[in-house]
Amino acid sequence: MLKAVIFDMDGVLVDTEPVHYQANKKIMSEFGYDFEYEYYKKFIGSTLAFMWEELTQKYNIKKPVDELCDMSRDYSNGIIEKEGYPIIEGAVELVKKLHEKEIKLAVASSSSLEIIKDVVSKLHIEEYFDKLVSGEDVKNPKPAPDVFIKAANQLGVTSGECLVIEDSSNGVKAAKNANMACVGFVNKNSGEQDLSVADYLVESFVGIETGFLDMVYCHANGEP
Repeated sequence: MLKAVIFDMDGVLVDTEPVHYQANKKIMSEFGYDFEYEYYKKFIGSTLAFMWEELTQKYNIKKPVDELCDMSRDYSNGIIEKEGYPIIEGAVELVKKLHEKEIKLAVASSSSLEIIKDVVSKLHIEEYFDKLVSGEDVKNPKPAPDVFIKAANQLGVTSGECLVIEDSSNGVKAAKNANMACVGFVNKNSGEQDLSVADYLVESFVGIETGFLDMVYCHANGEP
């Protein structure tokens, strides 16, 4: 029985991947490097620290990883303060429908907890989520299952009682590595992500009902 739905945030609730790319591309340009989107998209769904660990080693950047992460957040926040959070159409309505059905809800994102709290507050949906979990607070980033397992534990449910909604290759792999049902959201702004391991793919949340997620969950778990 489906008891909980876990939402990724970036690219699922808010369309922020282009914002993050713009911020990180700016930082790389300050060090004299071009940062192609084809290379950046491999990091979508993972943490900033994971990305900058690789970039500092690959390009011999001497600045500490934590300072680079802070720079990235500051640049992203500057863009968002000017333009606002770009909302994914239909996502807020789906959250409300699930809450009305008394499904437990969590956000499990690679973003910091501070940013997660800010997003759900500005979208006016914080009251619908039982738990907010940051990938920065677990040992291994997506595609490892850590953040989703932590979310399930905090919700008081098993992995087999959860369904995850994700838009990235790392995210859907993390969901399946956690033995959770997964809906892959095909977001064109998240790049050409390989979502093939997801149990079902959707291109929009508009009009999606809770019964659809029940169907995907049952199919993933071999239930009638």
